[in-house]
Amino acid sequence: MVVAVPDRSSAEHPPVHAFERRLGGEIERLARQVRTAHADLGATLEVITRAAVELIPGAEHAGITLITRGKRFESRAATSELPRRVDDLQHDLQDGPCIQAIWEHETVLVDDMDRETRWPTFAPRSAQLGSGATLAFRLYTTEDNLGALNLHSCTAHAFDDTSISIGTSIATHAAIAVIAAQREEQFRAALASRDLLGQAKGMLMERFSVDADHAFALLRKLSQNHNEPVFEIARKLVDTAHPPQPDHP
Repeated sequence: MVVAVPDRSSAEHPPVHAFERRLGGEIERLARQVRTAHADLGATLEVITRAAVELIPGAEHAGITLITRGKRFESRAATSELPRRVDDLQHDLQDGPCIQAIWEHETVLVDDMDRETRWPTFAPRSAQLGSGATLAFRLYTTEDNLGALNLHSCTAHAFDDTSISIGTSIATHAAIAVIAAQREEQFRAALASRDLLGQAKGMLMERFSVDADHAFALLRKLSQNHNEPVFEIARKLVDTAHPPQPDHP
């Protein structure tokens, strides 16, 4: 369902406060959907981009750009091919509105991509891809990750003050949800790592008749010998169920 922007000049449209109540209800619905999906980062991002297209006036396409630890660039949860292609272009050029939104911590509006002069290489190529106007919001910031919510329209001047206001609200809710989803994934990964290490130690304890401390020492020795993380050695032991033959410490 698309939330229409009320026209204050026409008596046919409901009062502004009715629109605001309706919008508030839609954002609450978004929050409920995000809470349902928060254990899965990918699902959370998809809820956000779908809601952005539904709720933000002018938005025809949406996607999320993430820059993770090590400055790895990821294009996530795109509602069509256009956001992915524009992301790929910005990644190649290391320049563009979403990158500016991420690094400068600001909202960036491009009214007319054909006439945009801030990014002389990016803008004409983005217009050729089909982006007539772009609106990018800084999505969230953590110690290791940066992100932006990117909206695209095929026509110029598609976004207005209402688009920015609603988009800012959605981006705020999205930031909280993304951080929660990441923490949930990290927690689950930590539990999985602990379980995997426990299984691997148990296998070594049984095979070599050693205690838990000596079994972990064997894992560390294998890690050093193979130049791989302890977790990766443990995973291989569990997957194969045939541990390599280390020298007994």
